[in-house]
Amino acid sequence: MKKFASILVLSVIVLTMTAGSSLAAIWSTTDVCFLYGSQNQKVVFNPDSGMLEGEDQDMTTITIEHSSAWNYGDNFFFFDMNQPFDTNSGIYGEWHPRLSFGKISGNDLSFAFVKDVLLATELNISEGGRVYLYGAGFDLDIPHFQFLSLNFYIRNNPAIEEETTFQISPAWNIPFALGSAQFEFRGFLDYAGSAGSSEANLLTQPQLLLDLGSFNGKTGSFYAGVEYIYWSNKYGIKDIDENYVQLMGKWIF
Repeated sequence: MKKFASILVLSVIVLTMTAGSSLAAIWSTTDVCFLYGSQNQKVVFNPDSGMLEGEDQDMTTITIEHSSAWNYGDNFFFFDMNQPFDTNSGIYGEWHPRLSFGKISGNDLSFAFVKDVLLATELNISEGGRVYLYGAGFDLDIPHFQFLSLNFYIRNNPAIEEETTFQISPAWNIPFALGSAQFEFRGFLDYAGSAGSSEANLLTQPQLLLDLGSFNGKTGSFYAGVEYIYWSNKYGIKDIDENYVQLMGKWIF
């Protein structure tokens, strides 16, 4: 199962890269984000309580994101650099290529509020190793949402002995206006089941962003706002939770 997961995810990535490079993108966007906040980043063992606990520390993160769509699917990836100005900076990245069954087959697979059905894959890369995910994705057509996707994955983490579990991952963007001010409420939620010694955990990062570019005729170019992070059972460690807000600036080019 572990070998199959890695072959499937890497095959979809290669197919997306090679086919996408030979076909014009339907749309493409890249951005850089700067985030600053205080979080329970460092997990330590407290000998007094006999438990793993988190230590508060200020955290700076620079994120590069890219998303695009092509004739037979879509593509999204990001890389986080934590504490970029320190010698002990860390890098974490995810790649989410998806293939559209409707576009590949030439058939309309929409039904009810579902616009399309996709083969969804994901590769998570960190200093601790790699995680492979694969399953089914659904693009939904819901009023007021610029986009709403829902992915159901089988999750394989080779670092865990009993590595196979599931993950459910919705992602969304809701644009709205208050007077002349343009906003976006966007984010994602990942719920991963338990596997081996790893507890089930939930991570969500909703963002509320003001489109500053809309005030000078450059709509969609620069945003500022806040990101809220909630992570229960962080890294699958029981009762280690994060719950904090960080400031965010986002430049799209």
